[in-house]
Amino acid sequence: MKLDLNSDEEEIAGIVRDAIKIHGHVTHLINNAAYSVTGCVEEVPLSIAQREFNVNYWGTIKVTNSFLPHFRGRTSGEKFILTVSSIVGINVWPYFSYYAASKYAIEASFEALKMETQHLGIKVLMVEPGYFRTSFLKEGSNVQPPGNPIADYEPIRGSMGKELKEQNGAQIGDPKAGCERIIELLMHTGLAKQISNGEIPTRVALGSDSYEGIIKKGQDLIDNANKWKQFSVSTDYKN
Repeated sequence: MKLDLNSDEEEIAGIVRDAIKIHGHVTHLINNAAYSVTGCVEEVPLSIAQREFNVNYWGTIKVTNSFLPHFRGRTSGEKFILTVSSIVGINVWPYFSYYAASKYAIEASFEALKMETQHLGIKVLMVEPGYFRTSFLKEGSNVQPPGNPIADYEPIRGSMGKELKEQNGAQIGDPKAGCERIIELLMHTGLAKQISNGEIPTRVALGSDSYEGIIKKGQDLIDNANKWKQFSVSTDYKN
């Protein structure tokens, strides 16, 4: 079945209903569709940035919302929503600002969704891949270059462009291993079962680069909060 994330809510809901009819129920939803527009914030035309958001964020929300009534209506059996986020949904890189923003929005919404649906027995999990050796970085594939390059940003564009070219085909992540880990998370088997003790985490990093990036981001947040603690708490009432 084909589904275009740019379609309106009613069309997507209709496709979801048709999908459910095939077996009478759905146990797992995997939100995986996304693409990236590269460029510094000022370089990317807003129409292009909005189109990216419509797919990466609003498209994912429309699909998820179309499945939620079905999941809520089922009183037994597995009900699992797994959404593919990204390392940049936690640890932002320059040149990927709008892609990162779409993934940040995913992170916030699905963390809230987990809290909102936990009492209904719906499991919600995000995975945050780092660099995996796929065609994602290939120009013209899922990464689109900036539409309005600005000379002042050439150092950033040159540095990131060089990194993307070097990474393409040499990414540290093994797609087969990544898929195996995702299946283990969905089916409660293998390494995921050993670690989880039956609990479904809110998010899991995929790849050593993603793990290290998240650790660094967390430490940076802690260090900054501690440095500015006196300033931050000075706004409280004194009585």
